[in-house]
Parts: sequence; structure tokens; C-alpha cells
Amino acid sequence: MTKKKSSVLKSLGCIAAGAGLSVAFPAHSETQVAWLAFIPLLIMLRFSTPRQGFGHGFLFGLGFWLISIFWLMELRNNSGPVLLVTFGLVGLSVWCSLFSAFFGMAVAFLWQGGDSATEGWRRYWFETWRPVAVALLWCGGEYLRSTLFTGFAWNAVGVSQISFLKIAQVASLGGVFAVSFVVLLCNAAFANVCVRLWRNTMLREPNSTRRHPDLMLALLVLMAAIAWGNSRMITLINAQVSAEILSIAAIDPDLPCIFMNEDEEANKRAYNNLFMNSHKMVSKESDLIVWPETSLYSSMPNPYMEEEMLDFASYIGIPILAGTTEIATNAVGTEIYRNSTFLFGTNWAVEASYSKQHLVPFGEYIPFDKTFKFLQKIAPTGVSCTPGEGPVVMEVGGVRVSPLICFEDTVAPLSRAAVNAGAQILIVQSNDAWFYGSSEAEQHNAQAVFRAIENAVPIVRSSNRGLTSAITPYGSFITAVKAIYGENQMFLQQRIPVSKHTGKTLYSRFGDWIFGIPCAVFFCIAVIASFKWERVKVAGQKEFSNDIYEQ
Repeated sequence: MTKKKSSVLKSLGCIAAGAGLSVAFPAHSETQVAWLAFIPLLIMLRFSTPRQGFGHGFLFGLGFWLISIFWLMELRNNSGPVLLVTFGLVGLSVWCSLFSAFFGMAVAFLWQGGDSATEGWRRYWFETWRPVAVALLWCGGEYLRSTLFTGFAWNAVGVSQISFLKIAQVASLGGVFAVSFVVLLCNAAFANVCVRLWRNTMLREPNSTRRHPDLMLALLVLMAAIAWGNSRMITLINAQVSAEILSIAAIDPDLPCIFMNEDEEANKRAYNNLFMNSHKMVSKESDLIVWPETSLYSSMPNPYMEEEMLDFASYIGIPILAGTTEIATNAVGTEIYRNSTFLFGTNWAVEASYSKQHLVPFGEYIPFDKTFKFLQKIAPTGVSCTPGEGPVVMEVGGVRVSPLICFEDTVAPLSRAAVNAGAQILIVQSNDAWFYGSSEAEQHNAQAVFRAIENAVPIVRSSNRGLTSAITPYGSFITAVKAIYGENQMFLQQRIPVSKHTGKTLYSRFGDWIFGIPCAVFFCIAVIASFKWERVKVAGQKEFSNDIYEQ
């Protein structure tokens, strides 16, 4: 086989492996695939230079992200120009793929000069700690992707394990990245076993070994995680028996996207059903009704709409948490816009409000638009939002709840901050109408599962044209059912036990300092070292070539 043909096959293999990993996530949710998907990539990285590893890792990431977030293309059905939407999909995929590229570079560097280790304890030690390093490197890259430049905290490898809840409990120790660690550790050990078996059975290498200390280590970690996760789930399930209860009704009005508002009849039907369905919750003795993000028909403050909502909440005797845009004035007298939610009480007063802290770049604002004002005019929603400041804890029925808006449930520190501020239940209000009909809603719901596990806190999600669900502190969830009084209306009325363990996890106390940040530091050190190693190698090759030329 020619060198060029071999290179093409390796590239296709990397793309295929990345595409295969996407099957582990919703909408397919083939959880088991994640435990094997990295093996082809890791085998190739073992026999690559850091420069080649960069390319392999990049193609692997590209194969994964282009398929995993293809739901972005649904924006073309909501007045998004096809070329611009395609550019956004490709651009975001390339950006995310850079982290797997540097991962590939660092992993390839780890094997340089070591794969030829001959025999004895040196080989066993070398083979044993490499999978651990590989897993830590991947988690470091995931953390950086989730945080740098506001981050894109979406589909960490650990998220694929939402149906394997015993493993998912590890997130309460080190966040979702700790779950990714267990998955990558097993992948790396399996990859090493494949290489050893090939050398032993096919190549008959004299120094090959049939012993697999790395696999034993990985399986021990896996079994320990399962046993501990099972124990934790039993503890949390038993605690629900005597827990305080808050009954919450979350309603999906099936409102069209804001760019489809030309259908006034559809809007009118949706709002009529929203009020009607809320009224039906009176007989179910709900303590709180939750409407999704931007579900109100006008911005606040609006005296007429505010009076209407307060009258309705007082009439049915149930407070309503509803989202909308808010127009306010900052300290210098400039008009600003916020993505906010308001608690309309039963005593004819707005009892509390919360403004979204983590805005979506190129969606709710354009980067640097506060400096270059003309950029605000090209914001997709027509306005450039200003972020809120800190979590807000609201008192409902003697229970403290804290809202998050839309993609904020993907940002782990925000949930942790709300719980540390005293929240006993997190309420997520989302609007997935932008990506209606795609896998985005299922993937979005999967991210929230880990916010619940990380903080041992129940979560209620109310989503417009998405998944409305309740999530237990250990990650199981109940999806909303179809309402009998609306073709597309969705609702969830659930008695939510208030966990006695909320905020008592290791992750709640220390956040990413205990795992994510150390992994990121290790990742950066390894990448820098691989750059230096590659530079020294190139310089050595040039010096050798010059010596040959002079002779």
C-alpha cells in the first residue's frame, strides 16, 4: 500500500470513528458505542508523530461535531440564510474539533520514544499509566472547550451515559468530565490490548506480552464507579420517602419561533391554550406553574400585560413563572435588553425576577457589540441582550427555587452557584422552537441530567417545542405527556421531592477545581511540550541534513 493511500485511509478512519461516536448521543442514544468509539483513533495516535496526531484528532472531531450538532441547520427554516447557517455549523464544528486535535497531538507525544520499551516492569508501568494520561487529557480538552470564550458546554462524552445512571453518578464527584474520564480510560485500555494482541498473535514480536495491567486498572475503576453509583442512587431514592414535596406544573404552549409570528391565528390558539391549560392545574393542586422562555407576548415592563398576568395568577390561586424580554435602563441611562423571567404572585405583585447570565453569542448578542454599536443591528433577534448578575432564589410554597434560562443548564457553574445560594429545586425555562423537529431538544435535555446529578438537586424543565421534564437528583427523568386538550400541547404536573442532599456533593462544594481545572492544566502542559518536542525534532532533522550536505 502506498504512503498516500495509507494516509487517505487513516483520514477516513478518523472521520468515521468520530461520526460513530455521535451515535452514542441523542437522538440515537446508543450509549455503549462511546465505550469503543475512540479505539481506532487511539491506536493510530500511538504510532503517529505529534503533527500527525493533530490531524487525526481534528478529523475525528470534525466527523463527530458535524453530525452531532447538525440540528443547527434547522435555523434555515426560521429565516436563517442557508449560507450563513452552514457557515455557523462548519465554523463551530471546526472550533470544537481543535480541542480534539490538540488532544491527538498530546497523546501522540506521550508515546514518542516509549512504545519501544522492551520488557519487565518498565513495560508494564509504561502501558498502565498511559490510559490514565489519555483520559485526563481528553477531560482537560472538554473543560477548555466548555469555558474558553464563553464556552460551548455541549455533548461532553460523559453526557452519552444518561441511560447508564450508575456510572453517571460519578459526576457528583468531578462534574460530567469525571464520567468522560471513566469512558476514555476504558477506551484507552482497550486500544492498548488491541495493539498487544496484534503484536503477539500476528507479528510474533519477542517482547510482546499477554498481560494487561492497564485493562485490569480500567475495569477496577469501572466496577468501583458502578458500585459507588448504585449505593448513591439507593441513598437518594430512600431519602425521597420523607422529603418535602413541591407540586410543579410545566407547560409547553407550542408557540412558533419568533420568525414565524406571521401566523397570528397559531399564536392566538397557543396563548389561549396556555391560559386554559394553566387554569386546569387548579384541580391538580399545583404549587407553581412554569411557562417557558419568552412565552409572554410582550416585553416587560408592560402595565397591561403585567396586570393581566397578576389577575390570572390571583384568580387561579397559583403563582406563575413566565419568561419574556425585559427593557431596562443602565447606570448611564442607556436602554438595555435582558432575557428574563418573572414570578407573578397570587397577591397581585411580581414577587421576583431573574435575568439570564450566560448569553448565547451570535444568538442573543454579537461579540464586541457594546464597543462597536453597529454590530447590534445584525443580532438575529433584532436586539442585543445584556447579561444578568448572579443567581436569584425565589420562595414558592416554603421551598426555595432558582430559575435558569435555556442553554444555562449546559453551564455547570451556574447550576452550582444557584444551589450554593440556597436553591432546593432548579427550574429551566427553554425555547427550542428555533430547532423544532431536530435532535437538539433531546440533546438539550440530556445536558440537564448532569446538572441534577452534580448537585443532587431536582430539576424541572419547561420547554417550548422541546422536552418538558422533571429530573431527579440522581438523573432519572419523566418526560411530559401529550395533553388531551391540545394536539401539540405538552404539559407535566409532577410532585417534586426536595432532596435533603442538595448541595452536599463534592462537586457542589469545590466545583471544577477538583477535577476539570487540573485536567485542563495537564492538557496545556502536554500540548506545549509536544510543540517543543516537534520543534526540536524538526531542528535536529535540518541540522542532520546540513551535515550530510557539507560532507
